[in-house]
Amino acid sequence: MSKLTFPSGYSGGGLRPLRPLQTKTVEDIRNAILEGHRRIIVGAPCGFGKTLLSAHIIDGALRKARRVVFACPAITLVAQTVKAFEAEGIRDIGVMQAQHIRTDRNARVQVASVQTLLKREIPEVDLLILDECHRHFKGLNELLDGPWQKKIAIGLSATPWVKGIGLRWTKLIIPATIPQLIDLGLLTSTKLYVPEEIANRQHIEVSNGQFVEESSAKEMCERRIVGNVVKTWKELGVPKTFLFAVNRDHAQQQMAAFIDGGIPWGYIDANTPQYERAIQFARMKRGENAGIASVGCLIAGVDEDVRCIIDCAPTKSEISLVQRWGRGIRTAEGKTALIGLDHAGNNTELGLGLFWEIHHDHLDTHKPGEKGVAYEGEPRPKKPRKCVICNALIEQGKAVCSACGEPVRSLGLEHEEGELVVYGTPKKAKSTEREYTAEEKRQWYGGMLWMAREGGKKDGLAWHAFFEKFGHYPAGYAKTAMEPTWEMEQWDRHRRIKWAKRRDKEAKSAERQETAAGDVRAELGAR
Repeated sequence: MSKLTFPSGYSGGGLRPLRPLQTKTVEDIRNAILEGHRRIIVGAPCGFGKTLLSAHIIDGALRKARRVVFACPAITLVAQTVKAFEAEGIRDIGVMQAQHIRTDRNARVQVASVQTLLKREIPEVDLLILDECHRHFKGLNELLDGPWQKKIAIGLSATPWVKGIGLRWTKLIIPATIPQLIDLGLLTSTKLYVPEEIANRQHIEVSNGQFVEESSAKEMCERRIVGNVVKTWKELGVPKTFLFAVNRDHAQQQMAAFIDGGIPWGYIDANTPQYERAIQFARMKRGENAGIASVGCLIAGVDEDVRCIIDCAPTKSEISLVQRWGRGIRTAEGKTALIGLDHAGNNTELGLGLFWEIHHDHLDTHKPGEKGVAYEGEPRPKKPRKCVICNALIEQGKAVCSACGEPVRSLGLEHEEGELVVYGTPKKAKSTEREYTAEEKRQWYGGMLWMAREGGKKDGLAWHAFFEKFGHYPAGYAKTAMEPTWEMEQWDRHRRIKWAKRRDKEAKSAERQETAAGDVRAELGAR
């Protein structure tokens, strides 16, 4: 058959209309085919609408009496894909899977997993659409170099950055980047926090350029980290949360920590049946579970309404980082921003940087065994800064923290009570301290009571601490202790440090005075 082409201005028939960027992508694919490319990758972020794009491409092929194979990255995604295409009006679909009720060899659209394609008799088709093509590109090489050598293949991926993928795929089309789609309102922005305690990446062993699973799990399973995950989520997180763990044991431990903290939580792994996964997603959607813990099963083909991401799995892989966090940037009703809690430090200056700034505009062409960084020579994105007020990560060049709204404070030297403090202490804000409401003051008093009692002190300590903070005593406030927030703990810590310094200073001053007095007495005695 002749080359597959798409007529200029193609808009499909009976399908939902494409957005301008998607229409241009179809045109770019058409032009690439006319240029002679047979291996084309569409590198579009999660949430771009690759399923709708695929439906329009398939519809165009069916109008020309062509046969199409759509390959999913996992068997568990086959049913979901069929349902999505049928919702767009594509009905002539068969499924390539053992004893599947939708098996129909005569259907002009065949949906199968990559694993099935590698084991079954190769169907006669004209067009291949390979979803998440970066995941199985080595296995697919056998098909692309053999039976499908002359067929046109369109790969879909948000992260087509695998080393060597450009040895067979010859054309990369990038419709838009994450920041561009955020500016267009097609994706949500992210409020990204580095919690009070994050993993110490220097303690994690590295092998073949990646963190060792056992070492990563040990660091992330420390009680101080596990406990901090739940505590931080209570302060900053929201329901409909995905939690990414190092391995299954670690994911189960995180789930148990949330449940022990009175927060219902779900769990999914590679052995979880499809019907059970659907139940877990439904429970989270209805609010019966606040979130789901997993390792990698919440990445490919998951289009749930996610409002918060907890990252507890240190990684050196840009692909893994962007794929995880991409699950949460889809838009949804009532969603203003994704809340991100990066306990692994993957988005920090010690990690890979902000996930939405990671981007490559070409396919890597390193051969197997060839040394060299996949994207050597490319300018790396500037590492983020941490807001000294709320611990949110801030892009370089931003003047205001998107999380707390405070001006970005630089770090430098500052005088305090006649002494120089260590470099890295935030400069004092020029603006006056914000006003607290009566309810917030009651909460502060409750937190101070909690900290006093936890330290084995009397409630009077909280009474005087409140006066030190607000300039008046908490008269009439109920003595109801409540768990303090991070801001309260930091204030109390700073207060205790100042008290300790002042005590040491006074002790040294008294010692100097006593020494001087002794010298005077000794001199008078000598006379």
